[in-house]
Amino acid sequence: MGYVWTPEQIDRYRKYYDDIRTHHTYTYVRFRTTERFVRSVLPPCLAPADEPIATIGFMSFMEWIEGVSNRAGRDRAMIIGVNAKHGAIEGSYYLTVLETEEVNIITGREFWGMPKKLGTVDFFDDGEEFHGFASRKDFSLVELTASLGDQLPTTPEDEKEYYFDLRGYFGVNASDVTRPQLVVFENSTATKRSRKITDAKLKLGGSPWDPGVSTIPLGEFIDGGHLGGETSYIIKDVVELENDGNDYTPYLMGRLYDDWPDVRSPR
Repeated sequence: MGYVWTPEQIDRYRKYYDDIRTHHTYTYVRFRTTERFVRSVLPPCLAPADEPIATIGFMSFMEWIEGVSNRAGRDRAMIIGVNAKHGAIEGSYYLTVLETEEVNIITGREFWGMPKKLGTVDFFDDGEEFHGFASRKDFSLVELTASLGDQLPTTPEDEKEYYFDLRGYFGVNASDVTRPQLVVFENSTATKRSRKITDAKLKLGGSPWDPGVSTIPLGEFIDGGHLGGETSYIIKDVVELENDGNDYTPYLMGRLYDDWPDVRSPR
């Protein structure tokens, strides 16, 4: 039914997320960053990890439900995140996520609070080097060239890692934020191919709408990987945050929305 779903359609869509698994290729690099920067971008519910690290990754993926792809074609994404802690759990907190598929952007933002925006993402490897490019509104935000090392052993058994999303409910005209929540995801990944990144050259740029990317301080290159495999995304916890919702407004709006220039300002 167009425009108004039946109860059966709603139930089927909700069950879609009970058994979803992505088949993907993923290339990432990790650089040391500063504790001061990490602390400045983390909301009050998260703490910096012992070693501050910035991760930049490129991904191509298809979503599968009970062994069948949910649609033809792939989505491509570029992610920028820092590591953080919530209690005893250490995971990734994403600052920027660019994607090419509209549906995944909308659901990621509305259901979980992921900072997804529509952008241009492209990448390839020639067997020796990986090249990745991400841009938005004709501004280059990320350019990555990375050297590929030898093949590494795979991990057919699922390995777990975590990431955090921040969400809240905006009042009309963004007047306030209520019910802030921290969503904790547990990713279970089976790696079917893997190569080490031995060297990486990374260029971060900014734009009037996404100025934050160019402000990330990058130190020493740590490591990286060029992987292929499958991942299941499981909601481990949804934490109702005790602070006033307005304490989280800067962190929500700063990641989810464009930093519009004020056209009323004198030139």
